[in-house]
Amino acid sequence: MNEKKIAKRYLLSLFGLYFAGAVLLTAFMFALRSRTAEPLVTVGQTIAGGLLLPLIPCVSYAGFVMAFMKVGELTKKQMILIVVLYPLVLVALTLYGVVMLVPSVISAIKVLSIK
Repeated sequence: MNEKKIAKRYLLSLFGLYFAGAVLLTAFMFALRSRTAEPLVTVGQTIAGGLLLPLIPCVSYAGFVMAFMKVGELTKKQMILIVVLYPLVLVALTLYGVVMLVPSVISAIKVLSIK
């Protein structure tokens, strides 16, 4: 697969993940909010939470994609270490995704815009 196809799939899946999460989470938060007579959070806080909280799985996804695109094929020892140290790997990749989310989107857009 060439770079443009990879960039296109990455952007589509990243934005799809975000928008699906934002719609579902916002609807869920409004449903929870309507269960009480006097809500504890305002409409603005509910919308902000619904739009910001889906970034958590997006940065984790970006971290996995960016890390494993560079790794290529893992050896048996590397796979065993990832499984044994899974919680630490998940935290590390999520933090890596936080750092790489915006740069990865920019580089994917650059790849798509180059003729």
